[in-house]
Amino acid sequence: MIVQSAKIGCPPDPFNMLGQDWGVPPLHPHTLREQAYEPFVQIIRANMRHAGALRIDHVMGLFHLFWMPSALPPKDGAYIKYPFEDLLAVLALESQRERCVVIGEDLGTVPAGFRERMADANVLSYRVLYFEKDGDRFKGPSEYPHLALACATTHDLATLTGFWQEADIDLKQRLNLYPSGEALANERAARTHDRWLLLRALAHEGLLPAGLNPERAEAGPLPPALSAALHAYLARSEAALLLVQVDDLADESEQINVPGTVDERPNWRRRLRVATADLAATPVATLLKPRLADRSARAAGESVLAARWPAARNTGE
Repeated sequence: MIVQSAKIGCPPDPFNMLGQDWGVPPLHPHTLREQAYEPFVQIIRANMRHAGALRIDHVMGLFHLFWMPSALPPKDGAYIKYPFEDLLAVLALESQRERCVVIGEDLGTVPAGFRERMADANVLSYRVLYFEKDGDRFKGPSEYPHLALACATTHDLATLTGFWQEADIDLKQRLNLYPSGEALANERAARTHDRWLLLRALAHEGLLPAGLNPERAEAGPLPPALSAALHAYLARSEAALLLVQVDDLADESEQINVPGTVDERPNWRRRLRVATADLAATPVATLLKPRLADRSARAAGESVLAARWPAARNTGE
C-alpha cells in the first residue's frame, strides 16, 4: 500500500524554485483501488465526523501526485496518475453522509480542466489574494467565483505583514532556496510591483486607507488599516466563504510553515504573539469587524452545500 522507495512533493516552480520534498511516502494507486479505497474512506470519514467543513490540502492529489525516488531531489521526480473519478465519487458520498462542505486547496500546478471538474462536484476552490491576478493587475472582488473560499494568504505563504516586509523572501534567502542571486533580485522586484498593484486595486475599490499613497510601494511595516482594507477587499467578493488567518489578526510577520523544509527550520512551532482570548480586540480585528458584519448581512440566507457526484466530464484520465 505504501511505497517506501518514493516520496512526494512538487516540481520546481516560481513559488519554490528548487521544488518541494515533503518527506512523505505515497499510497500506491493500484493497491488503493484493489482495497476499494478503504484507507481513503477512513481518513475522510474520521475527519468529517467532527467538522462542518473539510479542507483537503493539495487536492490535485486526487488526480495525480508528484513522486520522486527517496534519495533524489524534486527535479528528478515525475507525476503519477491516481483514479480521480473514483476518489471524487468517494469524497462526494462521504460529504453527503456527513453534510460536510469540502474545500479543495488547488494552488500550484493545476491540471487543465481540474478546477472545473471540482466545481461540478460542488467542491469549493481555494482562492488566495496573492495569486488572483489577470495579467498585470489583481482581480477585482466581482471576479472571484462563488464556489470558492477567499483568503489573503495561507499557512504555507507569507503572512500579510511578512509579505509587505518581504520577510518570506529574507527567510528563503537564509535557507538557500534561491538557485541564483538573479532569481532573488527578480522576486524582490516582483514583490515591489505586487504591492503597488494591490494599493491601486484598493484605490479602485475606494478602500485605500486615508494617508496612504498608492504610488509608495516600498517594503516596510503593514499598518493595521491596510491589513483590514485588504481583507475588506476580499469580503466584497462573491466567494461563498471568507477566511481570515489568526496570524494576520495577530500581525505576525513570520510564516508558520515553509513547504519543502523539514530540518532547515522549526515549522509549526512558533508561538502566537497574542493570547487567543485577545484576538478579537487586536487593531486589525477591531477595524475589520464592521466589514465582516456587512458581508454577513449580504450573505444572510445563503448556504454552502456538501459535495455531490458530478455529471460525467472528460478529464483526460
